[in-house]
Amino acid sequence: MSLSVRFRTALAVVVAGVLLVPAMPATAAPPADGPPTAATEPARSTLVSPCQLPTPVTGWQHEGPTNYATWLPPSGTVRGIVLFVDFTNAAPVSGERAGRTSMFGAAPTFFADSSYGALNFQLTFDTAWRHIPQPHTAFAGYNTSFSAQRSYLAAAVAAANSAIDFSLYQIVYVVPPKSAGTFTNSPAWVAAPGGGVTADGVELRHAVTFGQDVDYWGYKILNHETGHLFGLPDLYSYNNADSIHRAVGGWDVMGLISGASPDLFAWHKWKAGWLADSQIDCRTTTGSAPATLTPLGTTGGTKAVVVHTGGNTAVVVENRQVSTLDVASGCFQAGVLVYRVTTSVFSGGASSGGNVPPIGGPFPVEVVDRTPGSDVTSCSTAEKALVNATLTAIGHTVTYSGVTVELTATPGNDRTVSVTVV
Repeated sequence: MSLSVRFRTALAVVVAGVLLVPAMPATAAPPADGPPTAATEPARSTLVSPCQLPTPVTGWQHEGPTNYATWLPPSGTVRGIVLFVDFTNAAPVSGERAGRTSMFGAAPTFFADSSYGALNFQLTFDTAWRHIPQPHTAFAGYNTSFSAQRSYLAAAVAAANSAIDFSLYQIVYVVPPKSAGTFTNSPAWVAAPGGGVTADGVELRHAVTFGQDVDYWGYKILNHETGHLFGLPDLYSYNNADSIHRAVGGWDVMGLISGASPDLFAWHKWKAGWLADSQIDCRTTTGSAPATLTPLGTTGGTKAVVVHTGGNTAVVVENRQVSTLDVASGCFQAGVLVYRVTTSVFSGGASSGGNVPPIGGPFPVEVVDRTPGSDVTSCSTAEKALVNATLTAIGHTVTYSGVTVELTATPGNDRTVSVTVV
């Protein structure tokens, strides 16, 4: 698979009866199933301040409060079981299961670090290949149909059920052998209550079926797809004709998985409940005031200024410094990052009818670039345009939608900014 194809087709999510496929051709029709069925439980969210954004009328992933009647709450202990399945026409090679186990083993640490320990994410790896007595081609369409992916998940669960107690797990991950060519990409799967797969007295409603793209993306594809199970949207464009990663580059794992700065945005951490309201400096009126932001990758302190600019849009300011997730490299420019968040569109920039976004968006999150046109050519095509987006020196300023952010002091790794709203 070419690099360009990997960027465009690596990810998708099937949600409560409808598939959201990334980067559909601009002429593609909306999913035939229509919007997913909403769960009956009211939406729950840790966002209670005036800076939260209104929840769209949809079951798809968005940047508003998350409905945890459908999505999986990303707090406390969350356990996933990784199943390895083979087929009548596809067998694994020696060492394949051990290699996959070793690769995915780093995923829990990502969530522990990003959540400041609020999420105890545990993976259990099955110790044998479980045989599905069908050819892998029987599950063609697993990445374009909710029911086809559900059938694949059900077959995998049935194959392993004699050895695995599924009542212990909230997430099922399915890994096929590399020779199973049907499985090209790695969509997440979410079912509303009543639509899941039942085993050992529990309903399994959250899953990821991995494909061949795991060899390109590495372990963080598990973090990205699990982010969907937690209700986080794709931050790249679903429009094949667009510059796919124009919105956020490599600044969040829900965008470019292989980006140099994959820690989740402060907005996502707040949405997930990993940041308290007291760590968000919420602005809803005009005027100018300073704020000192501690690094996003450390515990404690104020993590973001959020300016509710009206309706379904906010501007967010955060401090990105080198951390366990945002590692030092020529493609990570530590500094103050400014971005716009909106709930006017959904995952990948899709509209409520499932249509792909126009070229240029809007997208759920868009980074405000301090230095437009200053591509860092040594970095990947997907992230080079936004590497220098941050405010790195005293006096650096960006303005977006009536909000001006100026870096005024750099005490240690903290950053003091002046935020002016007109």
